Amino acid sequence: MPDDDRLTVSRHFDGMNVSPSKTTVAAICFVALIVIAGVAGWRTMERRHVSIMLNIATLPVSVSDIACSSFGFSDVLERCTFRAASSDISALLRGYRFHTTRSCFSAGPDVGGPCLETAGPETSHSYCCGPAIGPDFPISHIYVAEPKEFDQGGMVKVLTDKSRTRVMVDLYIE
Repeated sequence: MPDDDRLTVSRHFDGMNVSPSKTTVAAICFVALIVIAGVAGWRTMERRHVSIMLNIATLPVSVSDIACSSFGFSDVLERCTFRAASSDISALLRGYRFHTTRSCFSAGPDVGGPCLETAGPETSHSYCCGPAIGPDFPISHIYVAEPKEFDQGGMVKVLTDKSRTRVMVDLYIE
């Protein structure tokens, strides 16, 4: 059998091509690269979005599992949840002048000054006025800033679980 015939026999079986052509392999690799670049770009965009909400240049490396949602119509209302190392909470709070408040459930609404939520166990999914996103976690720490840059008013809240490893950021700009 001549060499050309062997090549034809090895490539075809009952009229079907049994080995992919170089063009097909190249096309699959190209599509895979586009998908990988898109995922990497999306993650970078999410990280940048959260850093802008917190008014910091970059997020700590430990921040992961970001989920965000925008809601509302006439005001800016955004919520993001993510994981972070507890040691990075101070880095997340350096962009605005945050003050701490307490959970109303922890001491009751009439003890120790104002609180931000109704009495009762609050979680990230039941917390006031926004969508339930990311894994649900109990809220133990609340940090609040009312930036002067928000001309018409607004606030940024950072809420964490007891270990300060689950974080939710609420942004409201009137």
